Amino acid sequence: MRADEVAVVAVGGLLGALARASISVALPQAGPADWPWATYLTNLIGCVVLGALLGWIDSRREVWRSTSPRRDRLVRPALASGFLGGFTTFSTFSVESVRMVTAGAGGQAAVYAFSSVVLGVALVAVGRLAAEATWGMGAHSVILDEDL
Repeated sequence: MRADEVAVVAVGGLLGALARASISVALPQAGPADWPWATYLTNLIGCVVLGALLGWIDSRREVWRSTSPRRDRLVRPALASGFLGGFTTFSTFSVESVRMVTAGAGGQAAVYAFSSVVLGVALVAVGRLAAEATWGMGAHSVILDEDL
């Protein structure tokens, strides 16, 4: 990675983490056995936005390569890896799942973990399909290029 790529990922990550922290303040978790709404909603929102974002970027990639190569190189790391990487959180999701189990809410923890993963994957696909319907399918394929 080049220095400017590292910089945009860092700035994006900082802004994403601040956005996630704002949601956590707005939706505090009352106790360790309670449903962690802030993390759940943040991660699911991040998934649908990731799908839409990748579709939008991919629909513009060919144009950006010729008209703005720097944008083409920096938008995806800044927004996908940076902002959305800082916004969503697997580690907090994992800690909250363990906390719910140790607080005696194992069934709820299983529903939380299962629904987070299944809905998250589905929402990435929904976001991607919505982007393709809105902006058209790009020549670039997220399946072929997983470098975020």
